[in-house]
Formats: sequence, structure tokens, C-alpha cells
Amino acid sequence: MTNMSSSEPLIPEEDERRKPTLFENLCGCALCLVAIPIACLGLCCCCAVGTADNVVNKAQGKRWNQVENKWVIDNLAEEETGVKDLPKDDDDILKVKDDELEKGDAAAATAEGSSAVKDMEYYEVLGVAADASSGQIKKAYYISARKYHPDKNPSEEAKVKFQAIGEAYQVLSDDKLRKVYDKEGKDGLSGDRTEVAVGNVDPSLVFTFLFGNDSFNDIIGRLSLVTQTLIGGSSNPEQFTRKQLIELERRRVVRLAVSLRERIQAFVDGDEEGSKAMWTSQGEELVEVRYGEQILNTVGKCYTLVAKEVMGSWSEGLDAKVQANQMKMDAGIKAAQAGRDTQDSAARGGGEEDALPHMIEMMWNITVIDISATIREVVMKVLKDVSVPDATRKKRAEAVQQVGGIWENLKSNKSDGMQASVRNLYASATRAAMEKTLNKARSEEAADN
Repeated sequence: MTNMSSSEPLIPEEDERRKPTLFENLCGCALCLVAIPIACLGLCCCCAVGTADNVVNKAQGKRWNQVENKWVIDNLAEEETGVKDLPKDDDDILKVKDDELEKGDAAAATAEGSSAVKDMEYYEVLGVAADASSGQIKKAYYISARKYHPDKNPSEEAKVKFQAIGEAYQVLSDDKLRKVYDKEGKDGLSGDRTEVAVGNVDPSLVFTFLFGNDSFNDIIGRLSLVTQTLIGGSSNPEQFTRKQLIELERRRVVRLAVSLRERIQAFVDGDEEGSKAMWTSQGEELVEVRYGEQILNTVGKCYTLVAKEVMGSWSEGLDAKVQANQMKMDAGIKAAQAGRDTQDSAARGGGEEDALPHMIEMMWNITVIDISATIREVVMKVLKDVSVPDATRKKRAEAVQQVGGIWENLKSNKSDGMQASVRNLYASATRAAMEKTLNKARSEEAADN
């Protein structure tokens, strides 16, 4: 498995080199996320801008936008119009809808190199060419698995498709199994393919399925590491510029701001009790999904702090800023400590199983930084929106503070400890896309015997 920042296949000389461990790949993902400007924007502040410049811009009604790194006047109505006609999946930038992925059939796998492969079935299932890079295979799986996952598409046809996608990815994402498959076809694969180790799953996909539940799409949007996954799976990841990454995050913020505006509109219109009941009901469902409690509590706290910063007194606003920055700093410190703990575990001879809790802790805290930075911009855009009267903005701030208070304190009803077990959460996330495939493969093997 290659590092997520590269989509090029291994050169022949590298074939015999040691394959990166799951920890090394996870660390690579973490470093990629921290390194890109988007993920670190939330740790920046307008302190870098001159004091005199601050005064002038604030006097003009502007605020410092940490996503775009410039002073702006928020007009959500205009910005909503600006993104309305753009592809919701940002295909104009990410180019995720390759012909191979759209067609998903044999015609998609006629690229040069297929003649050297004995069996094309797995390539056809994923809709990639026989000479597809590891990044392209990963990208194809990510897109297809989300489309046909039983949680999102409960039809029988989707279940069959999802099962086939999982089986194809298991084989093609493993360098050793892929070589055997290319040379001998499915007949050359022993029953060992039903015992593919969890560690062979791409780390960015682990991250996606662990923290990227579709239930939160209109609340936190597409996480930065998921964006990096899609970029890494492109045919030329180097083509993506910093300006494009900023544009992707800007769209994410605008879309989430529109969703937040709609979520609180009933409260703004006067139905306060009905809105609170709706937010509570929605939150009670969200806390029960994978990592739902942690994500919802983080979002709720961010809502509360930003609303307090906007509608509170000067001292209250300053205190809110300090708390928000402290939350990000704490997450960064915990992520770094988790990385060191993982290295210490490895130095003591511990395996990946021993390092797993530390790895997940590291990835979760990076997610906190990502969510916190994005949510701050989302709330600011809603509460500073000049397209509505000041009275409406004040009512919006009250609504955001209310929903934040509700979501920040909601807890899961699960009392068996499963929700808090990183091993169980990790296993659930990484095996969700493979479970039915494994059962099918084992049944077929038993029938053959």
C-alpha cells in the first residue's frame, strides 16, 4: 500500500522493500492533514495582521476569514448563490467522476495493460483499468462503497454490489494478492483472501469510516483527510494547488452555513420550543452513531463558544476565544502525545494492536482541530451575515447558542462500554465494508470443500 500522498505505482526496484505498517501509514495521513494549510487555518488568528489594519477593517464591518486568509464582509445570500450551481461533490476540482467510476462496467477497464491480466472481474467491479495505481483503486473503492453502503442504500441490488466492491478492494489493495490475481485470476487465490488483516485496509479509509459518518454531512461536511484521500487517488495529485484547497474549504463552509441557517430558521421565526425539541431529537440519534457523541459534543461546544464570542460582552467574547483556542491547542498536544506513545509502544516491541488506541487518539484529535476550525467559520458566516437585519442576526446567535448547549451535553444511551472502546470502534469501522464479503467467501469455500 502506498502512502496516500502518492498515486504512482511502485517502481520495480521497490517491490521487495518492506511494506509500510498501518502505524506508518496512519502517521503519514496525520502529517499530511497537519501539513496542509486548510487543517491549520483554525490555529491561526488575525494577530499576524497589523493592529492598525485590524482597526480599519473592523471599522468597515469586516472580519478576518481564517479559511480564505483575508478580511471579508459575510453575505450568505450572495455566497449561497455562488455555490448553488457548483457540483456538490466538487467534481470540477477533485475530478472524482472519472469515466471509469461512472460506467462501472467492462468498458471502463479497457485501458492499456489489461491484456497482461488473466481475470478482469475485480477491476470491472471497481471500474478501474488493470494498470490502475493504488491511489486510483483506493479512490474508486471510497466512492463506490459510500454509494452502495447498506446504511445509505438498503436495496438488495446495492447489498450485492457493496459485497462485490468489498471483495474486489480486498484483493486489489493488497500488493501480494493483486499480483497473484493478475497472474492466475480468482482460481489462484486461496481461502487466505478471506483472512485479510485489518492492517491492510488503507488508513485514510479507516479514518473516513471511523469519523466520516454520512449522518454528519450537513453539520461538519467532508473532512479534510477525506479530501486528501480523493486528491491522493487522482491521476496527478501534484496538480492541486493551495488555492484549490482553500476553495474546497470555502465551499464546505458556505454549504454548512446554509444548512445551519435552515436548521435554526424555525427558532428565528418564533418556534423556540419546537426547535429545541427538534434539535434534541436529532442529537439523540446522532450520538448513537460511530463516534457520534464525540463529534456532536465538539460541534456543540464550538457553536456555544462562537455564539458567545459574537453576542457576549467584550470580556465574554475574549474568554470564548481563549477557550476555543485552548481546545485546539489541547487537541494538538494530545495528538502529538499519542504519536509519541505509539512510537514508545513500538520501541517496547508492542504490535499494532497495542499501538491502536494511541493511533486512534491521534487521528481523533486531528479531527477535532479540523472540525473546530471549520465550524467557527460556519457560525461566523451565519451570525455576521449582512444580507439580513441586525435583529435577525441576534436571534440567530441565540439559536446557535441554544442548539450548542443541547448538543454539547448529549450522551449516548449505550451503557455496555462499546461506544468508548477504540478497539471495538476501529474494528467496526474497518470491517463494515468487508463483513458480508468475508461471509460470502467463506461460504463459497465451504461449499467447494
